[in-house]
Amino acid sequence: MGNGLSPEWVNTAGVWVGFMFTLLIFSALFGDHLLARFAQYVLVGAGLGYAAVVTWQSMLALEFVAALRANPQAASWEWTPLVLAAILAIAGLERIFAQGRPQPTARRWQRALRTLGAVPALALVALGVAVAAVGAMQGTLAPQFLYTARSSLQWGSELTVFISGALTLLLTTAALTFFVLDADQHLRHQPGWVQRLGRGWVWIGQRAVWLAAGALFARLFAARLTLFIAELTRWLAQFQAADIGATLAEWWRMITGA
Repeated sequence: MGNGLSPEWVNTAGVWVGFMFTLLIFSALFGDHLLARFAQYVLVGAGLGYAAVVTWQSMLALEFVAALRANPQAASWEWTPLVLAAILAIAGLERIFAQGRPQPTARRWQRALRTLGAVPALALVALGVAVAAVGAMQGTLAPQFLYTARSSLQWGSELTVFISGALTLLLTTAALTFFVLDADQHLRHQPGWVQRLGRGWVWIGQRAVWLAAGALFARLFAARLTLFIAELTRWLAQFQAADIGATLAEWWRMITGA
């Protein structure tokens, strides 16, 4: 086998380790226990470590370090996010270690560090909310509004096109009414027919939201089921490639002496 480990042995060991951790995490469905928590902690730690390595290789090592080596003065502004990240990490570690020690009041340097740590945290949250809002507006709200506005709701169009446009306009406006209109509060001083119309519109919008939520859940479930089947197929292929069945049979013969 030489000085190092053979690729076949490493592949077999990786398959077994992955299979055991998969079973441990899956066992959490039957109750919370130490082994399941251990597998979850290892999974989270491996994910964070992988994210840190990818961040360093794809961003810091390529952009920051390369730019700093090429022109330190021009790349000095890139120290800002690195300093903010260091402050956030130090403040977070201080809060973690402070929770394990009984202290009635925080010291002055602790309060100052926590205040500094709140600055990058608030900036990160604000940027995340801004990106999510802009993405929702550009990727969801604006296209949906334009599609509804151009729904081909014309009397001279074909019957199927007219019905599709009418349903799109009806469900969109009803769902919007359901989110923004409180019939009991906003329509209590209106005539009876207006109240009945408003409540009926809200009722349609509520069912439309339920239908959309059900469709999204069905798509999510179908996607997760597809990933689960693909993962099982991959496991079977790895077991066949690593010849796990023959290994188990050999171990069984060794244990039983057959």
